Amino acid sequence: MVNVGAHVSISGGIYKAVPREKKIGGSCGQIFSHSPRSWKFEVPSKKSAQKFQKENRKANIKPFVIHESYLTNLATPKDKLYKKSLHSTQKELDTARRIGIRYVNIHPGAHTGTGKKSGIDRLATALNSLEGLEDVSILIENTSGGGTKIGYNFRQLAEIIDKVEINVGITLDTCHLFCSGYDIATENGLNKTLKEFERVIGLDKLKLIHLNDSKHGLNSKKDVHEHIGIGKIGEEGMYRIINDHRLKNLPFILETPEDGKGDDKRNIQKVKKLSNEND
Repeated sequence: MVNVGAHVSISGGIYKAVPREKKIGGSCGQIFSHSPRSWKFEVPSKKSAQKFQKENRKANIKPFVIHESYLTNLATPKDKLYKKSLHSTQKELDTARRIGIRYVNIHPGAHTGTGKKSGIDRLATALNSLEGLEDVSILIENTSGGGTKIGYNFRQLAEIIDKVEINVGITLDTCHLFCSGYDIATENGLNKTLKEFERVIGLDKLKLIHLNDSKHGLNSKKDVHEHIGIGKIGEEGMYRIINDHRLKNLPFILETPEDGKGDDKRNIQKVKKLSNEND
């Protein structure tokens, strides 16, 4: 059975994410631990953490992933932003450990003009200073390549991995892959992409797929997600991704648009329908 879920809200309490995920048919899921546009947040209380764990023992949503906020940038040359970002990332790890979540997904950040090497070095230094990673792992997500963002190709992701002393994994976002120039919409392109990932990084490092279609075309550098099967990757492209033997046992988490009520449930149903296991 394909393991698919979506990003869900924690409104009203972090533990409420679990029944929300179950309601839309998800078997894995993702949350923000707080408002993604705010620096201010607290690690959940023990009571709230226990509620989350109790709900998830019943629902068995695995894995749940915390996605970092939109504000952090561990590749920045600006010391004030760097320190705030580092503090926020550490609190995300503390939150994950408290509520029993294994993965914290981060974006590698942007060097904002100082150059790729400087950004990678800055990020690696930050990751190496984090604490409490015995039970929680950082997942570094590939980017679409817009602006001065780092981590938009496999070589850069490998450079980051080589510089960090902690055990990190990789999240591949299909929209970001496509928009950064990897032609995963075609059979030959997907095969070439995954072979390159195996050669440069290693498939053992790949822990999660953010399954999103793309509003824009190949190598556009534009990060705009689309509903499954109706974007530029398309239904056939999504079918191949979902059923590729190198990916099919990974969790697929959707970050598709919420244009109307029930969109997440429909996208999850679409992924299940496209899965060969549904034949």
